[in-house]
Amino acid sequence: MIPEIEKEEIIRHLSERIPNIKCPMCGNDHFFVADGYFNHFMQDKLSGVNIGGPSIPVIPIVCNRCGFVSQHALGVLGLLPNQNQQEGGNNGK
Repeated sequence: MIPEIEKEEIIRHLSERIPNIKCPMCGNDHFFVADGYFNHFMQDKLSGVNIGGPSIPVIPIVCNRCGFVSQHALGVLGLLPNQNQQEGGNNGK
């Protein structure tokens, strides 16, 4: 489960970037943040499946009228931890 404080930050970032969000299917303007993330692994070929390696982590939001799921890249929203923080490094600074 995503902690409520994290969901609030996600909602704040989405609201700043998409102030008048509407569902592209039904026109509804009420969504909720799913209680988990999707992680789309990048593939360099259509044959086979690679697990691990480069990926695009996204937060799904769901229309509360029709159930349409919209996915938003966490990196673009500024919601990914800094790589240096993840690795505990300081990049020479």
